[in-house]
Amino acid sequence: MSEYIILLAVFISSFIYGLIGFGDALILIPILTLFINIQSAVVLVNLWGVVPSILNLIQYFKFIDKKFFIRGILTGIPGVIVGTFLIVILPLRWIELTLGLFVLVYSILKIVKYRNKKKPKEDIIDKSNEQHLPNSVLVVGGFSYGFFGALIGAAGPINIALLENTGHYREEFIGNFAAISTVFGLIRIPLYLTQQLFPTEYLLVFFVAFPVIFIATKIGHFINPKIKVNSFQLIIHIMLFISSIRTILQTTIFYE
Repeated sequence: MSEYIILLAVFISSFIYGLIGFGDALILIPILTLFINIQSAVVLVNLWGVVPSILNLIQYFKFIDKKFFIRGILTGIPGVIVGTFLIVILPLRWIELTLGLFVLVYSILKIVKYRNKKKPKEDIIDKSNEQHLPNSVLVVGGFSYGFFGALIGAAGPINIALLENTGHYREEFIGNFAAISTVFGLIRIPLYLTQQLFPTEYLLVFFVAFPVIFIATKIGHFINPKIKVNSFQLIIHIMLFISSIRTILQTTIFYE
């Protein structure tokens, strides 16, 4: 029975990923932890996540910002390596709680800003107040995204903050998110295998999930163009708010 629940969660999370470019880990990890430990859940989610990342990369390849991509990879790879090796020794509770509180504050501020902003007549994003983050922030952000992604499997909000504050929206957002996530995901695979972190008891459901991921992600791609740009931004921030609540509850209740 647990296998069917996991596959259903995989379908829903992959659909969300294909639709808005992130969110698979936010849905999958809490469901998987009902059946397996948090470490194994993070490993499975990161391995499965490579497939929708590649599909999003192919779908939105022309929107990739090469400078953002290269900077994100160079600063994030060390974080991926460090986070992957620390997953076996660090207590994850306080790391998750800190990230959850950060995301909660960030998402609330963004939702309030969206509600107070006068809606444009056309489906456009106003970039007149676009922020230009200093290189030091981008370096720390890139490292943090790679580090937390490997360690707790749900570091998307960090990359979202970087993308939003460097002027990347909808197609650009999804394409650049997917490009960096794909590289980091491929790097994590051999590291997980050499550390013997893969939960072999779920080998069958692991392989069965791949066609489910493909179909669900493509459905998300089909629906994405029908979403207005400004509505897309609001969906992102609502998902972040939900993820922060989930993370805080998980660290304060599920670890008891």
